Amino acid sequence: MNRSLLILLDKTVFQVIFYFILLLTTLFKKNIPNYRLKPDQSTSFLVIRPGGLGDGLMSIPILKALRKNFPANQITLMCVKKNQAIFQQLSFLDEVMVIDKLSDFSSNLYKLFWGKYNCVFDFEPFRKISSILAFLSGSEVRIGFDTNVRRKLYTHFVVYHNEKSYESINMLRQLTVFGIGATRNEALDISFDLPETIKRRANDLLQSNGVEPEKDIIIAVAPGVLKPQHRWVMSRFAELIEMIRSEDLNTKILLVGAPSDVSDAKIVLQYLSGNERVINFVGKTTFSEVLGLLSASKILIACDGGMVYMAASMGCDTISLWGPGVMERFKPPGGNHIGIRKDYGCIPCVNYSRLGEFPPCPYNRRCLNDITAREVFDQHLRLKSKVHIAHKEAENPIY
Repeated sequence: MNRSLLILLDKTVFQVIFYFILLLTTLFKKNIPNYRLKPDQSTSFLVIRPGGLGDGLMSIPILKALRKNFPANQITLMCVKKNQAIFQQLSFLDEVMVIDKLSDFSSNLYKLFWGKYNCVFDFEPFRKISSILAFLSGSEVRIGFDTNVRRKLYTHFVVYHNEKSYESINMLRQLTVFGIGATRNEALDISFDLPETIKRRANDLLQSNGVEPEKDIIIAVAPGVLKPQHRWVMSRFAELIEMIRSEDLNTKILLVGAPSDVSDAKIVLQYLSGNERVINFVGKTTFSEVLGLLSASKILIACDGGMVYMAASMGCDTISLWGPGVMERFKPPGGNHIGIRKDYGCIPCVNYSRLGEFPPCPYNRRCLNDITAREVFDQHLRLKSKVHIAHKEAENPIY
């Protein structure tokens, strides 16, 4: 479902549905007390995770923790169609349901009503649609965030800590309902294993394009973005690639992205003085193949978006460019992941009150337009030579 359409529906149709349900619950039903639960092996979990690709990948730590603590239980995840491919790669899920694909809507709605889920986790912190789905599941235990009036459709809720608390840590707090804690390392670990077939497919793609994964230094560059507010200047991507090519003859550069990014990749290639050692995979690979290419890459350079988390989940270092978003909440943490952002007072311009919506920029998007190729290249050199402070996280509980 288109993101703008979802926001519009959440403010209109789902707003009406939400308050109608709230009225009914107020008149006829009381929520069960907020006590610590003790699930047994018969407990069936439903996890609701709408949102973007990055949101989906940052839910991996709590999904791992859920499987670790309840190894024999059924875990079903409900997501939007665009994230289905990533969740289907996760071995610790039993089933993935799509909520916004019309052809599957009726069957998944049936599963929601009659799936007999004993416990529902809702990882969406703001929008009402997910709290409505949690309520419609009929589960007697519904866990969500205490961010707004949505809490009234849950039976248990936890504090959504703040805008600058890393998102995976926020999500893991929902397990405190069961008295389950986690270390900081566990809360930040979004990695998962790819099937060997996908790794071999990626290796074949690289070799067929003249790249030797065992010998070459592979740098991935993703020029495209889903949200126009996160878009960098295409000519600077090209300038950056020229710098990287000049710095090391053993470096091969992969352009990666979705079919929607093809036009941006073409613009970047037009600015280059020849395509030597630049291989364009944009729009030519499946989602799984992109993961395989990133697992073979040393560094990914991209704007704030899902590709950054895909790379981090594959163990690839990242350099991400940040404009209006909340970098502290979303940038993969640690010395292997560098965020570049201008220190302007208007950043971030998206916050709780705007719920992910970006206001018109009166400064011609200077937060991104003022980032130079040289700034990014300097950080590339820093990561490539590993001249950075190693990421050492304490094994102390995060809550």
